[in-house]
Amino acid sequence: MKDKIKNILSNKTLVTFIAGALVVMLFLRQCNSIENLKQDVKLAQEDAGRQLNNFKAAQDSVTILRNDNGDQLAQIRSYEFDLSNMQSSQAKLTKKYQKALALNKDLKEVNSLISANLEIKDSLNVTTTTETIDTTTTKVTFSSAEDFGNGNSRELTGFSTFKYEFEQFKVLETKFELTQTLSLMAAIENVDGADRLKLSTSYPGLEIKDIENINLVNSRLNRQDQKKSRWIVGFGVGYGINLNNNQVISTGPSIGVGLYWSPKFLQF
Repeated sequence: MKDKIKNILSNKTLVTFIAGALVVMLFLRQCNSIENLKQDVKLAQEDAGRQLNNFKAAQDSVTILRNDNGDQLAQIRSYEFDLSNMQSSQAKLTKKYQKALALNKDLKEVNSLISANLEIKDSLNVTTTTETIDTTTTKVTFSSAEDFGNGNSRELTGFSTFKYEFEQFKVLETKFELTQTLSLMAAIENVDGADRLKLSTSYPGLEIKDIENINLVNSRLNRQDQKKSRWIVGFGVGYGINLNNNQVISTGPSIGVGLYWSPKFLQF
């Protein structure tokens, strides 16, 4: 055994080849470690940025503006939750969406959660007509119709029947029917590096009280998509530098089966 080792060490060509291979392996390993470190730093920066964004979103409130048409425009900063690292407070906040929208428990394939609290304050100009039914009974009909444009409208119809007897009025029947159409337009726009939810309507009696947008990401899935360094058993044919049985390095065609180590930064 000692003799074999001595023979190997005495072969300068073989020793040079082995030393060169070790240097290359160590170099590739170092490059791979640097690549892993860069990826870890990137993920840490993304997580820190996400936490800062959510802090600012929690401090933000709805801003009411007017667009070029004079319509109401509300906007607010968006949250961003990591599904793979959901905090208890965030899970509580998303639970209401899961129940209301019948979403799956893990929110799989859900990109955003959006809600709006609206309040309608309306005043109507009503047209009335009267119809005498008999000497003591009168029917009053009410009607009002408004088309505000862009899919927003309001229509009110109704009547009330009165009877006068024993020197006083008595309401026999009253019925109203209100039909409204409301059009809302929404978008998520990235402004100065942060997503903001924008909501607008041209319905004059509608007031936007609160809006909310939660963007959902999964950093665990992003990590799984990253390439990993690995050992590979493969069959190769090529032309290059070879070491023959006489321990002589030469150039030429080669064919064989080997065990290869593939660093992720060299994968494509």
